[in-house]
Amino acid sequence: MLSARRTAIIVASLSMALAGTAATAQATPKAKAGSHCTADLSTHKTRCYGSFREVIAAATGGRVTDAPATPQQAAKDKKFLAELNAPANSAAQTRTALAQNTVVGGILYEDWNYGGSSLTLTIPSACKDDGQWDWGYNNLDDWNDRVSSVIPAGNCYVALYSDIYYNGTQQQYNTSTPYVGDAMNDRASSVKLL
Repeated sequence: MLSARRTAIIVASLSMALAGTAATAQATPKAKAGSHCTADLSTHKTRCYGSFREVIAAATGGRVTDAPATPQQAAKDKKFLAELNAPANSAAQTRTALAQNTVVGGILYEDWNYGGSSLTLTIPSACKDDGQWDWGYNNLDDWNDRVSSVIPAGNCYVALYSDIYYNGTQQQYNTSTPYVGDAMNDRASSVKLL
């Protein structure tokens, strides 16, 4: 049998460990359901916004301010997709994009057919289209096992991996894809832009 003192020490130790775990969990807030966020692939910092239109305006450095109100509308709006992929139309916009990593490399969606929350991947410059890896996010953190549809942008292909650090099953998408397929649905843990 444990003595009362030994039991008190064990209980105190467990309480401290649990308090540390709670503090750690609070330090990295989770994205709320229905939220729209950006992930800067050069810093791996994520920032969330109140609407899809707001996230696109932020992700493009203010170049695209008239995005459709919902991700589903955006995915089917050819004018919006062309605008998203268009280069900056002035030297000032180009400088702003480079300074703020405001080239969109792709958009990941939580649900099939571009529904639910979205994660817009921003990069410092468009992909080179040379078959080589340009940018990556080696651990999708809050987006682990949540991706169901994708839109590539910025001259990039989106490659999803089932495990962190670009391991496991890999699937590449070069066009807007309303369903990533059974092999990758809700399984992606890392992403590369090529």
